[in-house]
Amino acid sequence: MSPTRAAVACHWGNTVYTSAQVLAIPLGYDREATPVGQTLPGSPDHGLRRSLERCTQVVVAFDGKLGDSLLSFGVVAAVTDALSLLGRNVPLITLGRYGHLHPERHTDGSHRGTPRIIIGDEPGAALAHPTGDDHVLLCRPERAHCRDDGQRAHTFLPARYYLGVEERFGQRLIGGPPFLPSLAPDTCGTGGHELTIAVVTATSWPDRKDYGAQGFTTAARIIGERVGRKVRLLLVSGHDRAEVLPADAGGTRVEPVVGAGLKTLISRFAQCDMVLGNDTGLTHLAALASRRAEVIGLYGRHSHSKWRTGLAHHHALATPFSERMHRWDMCPVRDGLDEAAGERHSPLSTISPHVLADAAVLALERGHP
Repeated sequence: MSPTRAAVACHWGNTVYTSAQVLAIPLGYDREATPVGQTLPGSPDHGLRRSLERCTQVVVAFDGKLGDSLLSFGVVAAVTDALSLLGRNVPLITLGRYGHLHPERHTDGSHRGTPRIIIGDEPGAALAHPTGDDHVLLCRPERAHCRDDGQRAHTFLPARYYLGVEERFGQRLIGGPPFLPSLAPDTCGTGGHELTIAVVTATSWPDRKDYGAQGFTTAARIIGERVGRKVRLLLVSGHDRAEVLPADAGGTRVEPVVGAGLKTLISRFAQCDMVLGNDTGLTHLAALASRRAEVIGLYGRHSHSKWRTGLAHHHALATPFSERMHRWDMCPVRDGLDEAAGERHSPLSTISPHVLADAAVLALERGHP
């Protein structure tokens, strides 16, 4: 459903999709009707199960891309839930630039027992120096397909990962959507009349995935006007230099956030009422970092339903090209698509600042559980 234009689709974080709406591979069991611990149909991965029964340590090792790492925490959730089902309490350590963001770190990595379960991307797993006794679970988003359990299609990447491990383990695990741990501090928000909005202008592909500071700032100004509140705008560039401040910020108080570490950004995002951002890791981080902020990501290139956390307050505005990726569970790179041809008809600029502001105001009015 779009707030103003049919060409741009608005998807709320708590949207439930079915196999009639998106291409999905059947799980082979009705997950909601299956009791926790029950044996699942199919052939389990006996090697994984033996490793879970024997491992002395879980290593969470991510050193590649921030967004990929955060959404891969669905694998960590599944492994820890499987260990709990087996009655095991195993130390968990983290490695790499992004592994340390996982909130359930139990040791500092000084203990090195074997065998281990190593969860991560390829550069992160290499930091763990795996041996033949270790079981390595590499997180490859291109191989994580949408799954349907008979009641719903699990489109979000953390759910895809979690259900993949559950299926291999061979027993129904305890977890449920969004299959992710929270990174949010216990206390969030600043209160007051001022509306605090962060905009994430960082992007891995400026030509195709960057909405631009000008567009975000214009949308923030419109939001403030419509809700009747002054706006404090945090401009998060993700670079060591500040963005050029837009000329038409109006009465919006713009604060560049330059060179901040991830822990600082988590704290800043937790103080926001709203976050608007490109489809990028820092926008995913904002969704995980705040219990109260409404987060809207803009999707022009990839599936909006795959590349989100699945949290109720993490929404999407998507172009028709992104809608196509969502509907058919496609990846532009993996499936060798002619992106330029599709994006000429529906570039990210299709999402005007007024459309973005419409969605943002609706999100603020709706709130989330």
